[in-house]
Amino acid sequence: MISLPSPPVTKTKKPSWKTIAKHYREGLLQVFGGDPDAPDEYLVNALKKDVHKGSEAPGQWSPHSILEIYCEGGIPNATDINEFPPMPEFGFKGGCFYNSDQWAKVDQYVNQTLALEGYAEQVYHEPYNNAVVNIGWF
Repeated sequence: MISLPSPPVTKTKKPSWKTIAKHYREGLLQVFGGDPDAPDEYLVNALKKDVHKGSEAPGQWSPHSILEIYCEGGIPNATDINEFPPMPEFGFKGGCFYNSDQWAKVDQYVNQTLALEGYAEQVYHEPYNNAVVNIGWF
């Protein structure tokens, strides 16, 4: 991994929940959306309706979190494990893929974007259950 100097901190307040939500929507679309020119329509629709301010989220699973992200309508859950059998006819040896690895990439995208905007704060995802992911401050 390349180690680059951090951008200077220019903001004295924490980013708003709306800023965090915007960056998570962008990151989730970038990581899970597929083709940038024709992103997954189910994911696009889910990102519009399933990202909530923690204290106002309908489920109130974790009201002290920044965000509650619901993963039942198109957003992949961080706890999912995808196993694929070998398919030699396609040159695929098979494998196991963890969505948590992809969610770590989304966290990295959000934190890098916040740093570039001048914020010192960082966030992380934490699965609440098989259908809810919470976002909190480091």
